[in-house]
Amino acid sequence: MHAIEIVLTRAVGAVELRAAQQRSRLAMAASDDGSRLVVLVSAKSEPRAVRKIWKRLGDALPVDVLCGLFPGVDGSYLMSIPMGPETAERLQHLAAEAGQTPEMYLKAAITRALARDRSTRRARLACALSRLFDDFTPEEVTQAAARWIGGA
Repeated sequence: MHAIEIVLTRAVGAVELRAAQQRSRLAMAASDDGSRLVVLVSAKSEPRAVRKIWKRLGDALPVDVLCGLFPGVDGSYLMSIPMGPETAERLQHLAAEAGQTPEMYLKAAITRALARDRSTRRARLACALSRLFDDFTPEEVTQAAARWIGGA
């Protein structure tokens, strides 16, 4: 069994979800806001599970990305991203220019984007802490953070 997350382009309601479940014969659980689903799929491998979801769901739901819920042995997560022919052709062209497969090119691009996001978040945190330390001592900030984390 493989647990796959389905990220939707828009939230779905109970009726649309039930229709997709009946059509695909896949058991799905929805997030509170209906924008993400989790599906358990019986397949020999995670890539086969993803293919089975694409095949069974077809156009039944507004799927944005399929993603494995658990990392592989290398620590990375399997992602399946649908793209139109023009986008796929552009990706193939860019990958060929870089001397990579489209999968490796996309993986590197996503890794760079995630690193930029982490860097941006760290910079925002450093900025916020700097503003706090303009008015409060490190001890006051630490005590306030401990109270906030503890829920007091």
